[in-house]
Amino acid sequence: WCEAMDQERRRGAALLRLLHLLWLLPYSRTAPEGPTPAWRDELQNHTFQHTMYCQNWNPSIGLSEAYDGDQLFSFDFSQNTRVPRLPEFADWAQKPGDTSTIFFDKTFCQSMIQEIGPHLEGQIPVSRGFPIVDVFT
Repeated sequence: WCEAMDQERRRGAALLRLLHLLWLLPYSRTAPEGPTPAWRDELQNHTFQHTMYCQNWNPSIGLSEAYDGDQLFSFDFSQNTRVPRLPEFADWAQKPGDTSTIFFDKTFCQSMIQEIGPHLEGQIPVSRGFPIVDVFT
């Protein structure tokens, strides 16, 4: 019992060390801006998801943008450009916009892994999983 409580304290202390980084979240577009109602005036709300990940494995970084669960773009970091999932999105993918935010997110994500990750190894939970591919024609 005491050992379990001690482990919980260590996890809590590790999470407290991350709190000083919360000021960076407003600069990231991945931070939610607040809840939106599901229906208003008989109009349906839609969801745009901008999901970035980085990891110590390959691929080391990735970005996916989806609208209502359907992928629109991925981001090719070697070419610094969006890659449309469908040819119809090609013109939209070429428009500059939030590239500086994407590179901020990339730098922040990699800093978390390289600089902070080793100090918290074994102290905070790690999410692991296998992606599920949904193929359709």
